[in-house]
Formats: sequence, structure tokens, C-alpha cells
Amino acid sequence: SRGPNNTPAAGKRTAAGAGLRGLLPSIFKGPGLVVVLVAVAVGSVAKFQPSLFFKIPHVGFIPWAFSGGQIPPYFAYEVWQGENHESWLKDNDVVISTGVKSGTTWMLYCTHYIRVKGQAGPKPFVDVSYTTPWPEMVQHPEHTTMQQVEMMKNFTLRDGSNLAEYWDNKEYPFRIFKSHYMPRQHGKEGVREAVLPVRERPNVKYVAMARNGLEVVRSWNPFSNEHRAELLALWGGFPPRLPEDDITESFQTWLPGNAMGALWWEYVACWWAFRNDPNVLLLHYNDMIVDPRVGIKKLAAFVGVPLTPSEFEDVAEKCSKEYMGAHPEHFRYLLPLNPPFGKGESGFVEKGGLVSKRLRTGKQETWKFSEEQKKVWAATEEEMFQDPALVKWAREGGSEPGAFA
Repeated sequence: SRGPNNTPAAGKRTAAGAGLRGLLPSIFKGPGLVVVLVAVAVGSVAKFQPSLFFKIPHVGFIPWAFSGGQIPPYFAYEVWQGENHESWLKDNDVVISTGVKSGTTWMLYCTHYIRVKGQAGPKPFVDVSYTTPWPEMVQHPEHTTMQQVEMMKNFTLRDGSNLAEYWDNKEYPFRIFKSHYMPRQHGKEGVREAVLPVRERPNVKYVAMARNGLEVVRSWNPFSNEHRAELLALWGGFPPRLPEDDITESFQTWLPGNAMGALWWEYVACWWAFRNDPNVLLLHYNDMIVDPRVGIKKLAAFVGVPLTPSEFEDVAEKCSKEYMGAHPEHFRYLLPLNPPFGKGESGFVEKGGLVSKRLRTGKQETWKFSEEQKKVWAATEEEMFQDPALVKWAREGGSEPGAFA
């Protein structure tokens, strides 16, 4: 049987607590442990309606994960599983499937402005979730992502316009979707995030981008703390508030086998294996930072949009940190399909949008990884990746995948 978001019901769900490793130290304090133990004991909830766990304030995501639910709880796989993609994904679509905290919003924004050649386009850019939607993101615990795909096609916004006019406009040369997942791959059947039909859909283009793993971890704490309190209440307290000045718990969370580990370790390894596929563009965050103009040219060529010198300059301006930092209202990640959040009135991040605090204010984190943490991470990279070329590329970027040759 299946639970909400197509997650397996009790007895067929993932190993109990598999998604929580690395998250528990900061959570099991005070009365929270008692609440969790009581909730876990209610096995019927896990079997018949596990989303009820989210009604438990602050810690509800813990019994959800213990019952086999995915972490993050608002990530789902249904839209990509089996042949489900056939009902909504079209040839010529572009899927921006960058790693978590690896420039996803940046690449969505750049790809959109490439397709409109730096101009306003047929509809104003209201929000990244309107124009470049995220099909696998569950906007409400009672939704399934397949339901949401259908809702997106005919959803009326507050101003009376149709949401589809923003993301499925006939004047666009292609549609753009967001993902954080990785390709389907023989031998990776146990990796829940390896669901994208890259070779099954050769006429769909996929843009992947990885980032130095420690930099991903470094970005996680401030990102988690930018989530609105209303969103935490909706998902049983996820993501938990994290200390701004201590990375210890997040470091553990991102190690292989822990709560967030697959979204970096498996992500990097899976996309590396597909780096030479003709419908894949594999980028590295470091390369985009060092020379974004080269990256924009590669991206434009990959999606098949020729740009005149003037159009290229317009795109480069829109993709700049100065322009994006001046327009944080574009990156709130509004939830138009979520009734409690209104029809597009509220996003899932605090005012200021999903643009890094460093980009908006110039402020950088002052803490550093310990020498021991650096050694552990480096040794784990060598153990997990094996291939020295992959280890080097994961850390630094470079021309190996062909993206910046």
C-alpha cells in the first residue's frame, strides 16, 4: 500500500530512521524525545496516514522519517518514477537538476533569461517557482506530486491569470523544470534519488552542477534557518533550526549514509557517469564562479539558443550577482498550490528570498572546518569515488566533464 506522496506504507518503507542519521543530536533535547517515542508507538499512523506526524509541533518529521518517510519530507519521487514522466514531461524540455546548495536558483534564472534572450519575455518574472517550477517539491503534505502537476496546468492565481502562462507559455522555445535528483542507473536501484529518465528521454536536456562538498555543508546552516516558521509548522519542524556558528551537526548530516548524504555523494557519482551523454551538461559551481561568461555561453549552446553580442550582454547582466541581489523578490519560492499559504502570497523562505545572505549583504560565515573534519571529508571522497579524476573534479571543478574544455 502507498502513503501520501507515493511513499511506501509501513512494512514496505525504508529502514526505520534511515533519513535521520546526523540530525538527532540537536533534536533529542528536553520533552521532544518523549513526544517522538509516543508518536513512533502509534504504528497505525505510520501505516495508514503517516502525514499526520507533521501535526506534532517541532519534532513531527522525526517519526515521519522513522516510519520510512523521505528527508527532506517535501521531496517526492512520484513524478519521475516508472512511466509517470510520460504524462507531463515533453521532448525539448530542460531539467535543471543541480545539487543541493550548488547554484540551482542561479542556473534556473540564467537558463530562463537565455531562452528570452535577456528580455522581459511574454510574462513578467514574478517568482522562480512560477516560471521554472519544481515538480518534485510537495507544496502541502496532503498533496501528491502527480496531483500537483495536474493542478499546475489550470491553477488560477490571485490576479486571475493562469499559472501555466508563466511556465508553459507557447512563446517559450522550451520549458524549464527544477530538480535535485540524479539519473536512473543500473546498480543504483537502492538510491531513491536516482530517478531521472536521462537515457529513457534522450530528447529532454538535463543540466547538472556540483559544488565542493564542504562548501555545500557550509551553506546548509544559514539556508535551513531561512525557512519560514509557517513552513516548519507544515512539515513537523523540518528543517530544524541550526546554529550559525557551529557546523559539527551538519557535517555529520552530510556524510554518506546520513540524512542528506545521498544528495551530494551519490549525486556527484551518478552525474559523473553520465557526463558524456549528449543530452547532459555537467557543470561545476567553481567554474561558474571563476568565469560565468564562459558558463553562460556553454549553457546557451547546450539549450540551442543563439545569442547576438548585445543579447549575450543582457543575459550576463541578468545572471550577475549584482542583478540577482537587487531582485530578491524573484526568489521567494512561492507556493501557489498550497491553500494555507494563499494563492502565491507566501514563499517558503524568509523575506529577502532564496538568494544567499552573502550575496545580499556581503557577509560571510566566520567559522571554519576543523583540520580533523577536512581530513575525514577528504578521506571519504577518496574512498567513495575511487577515480582520482572524479575526486579532483568534485573538489575543484575543471574541464574533465567537457563543460569548460
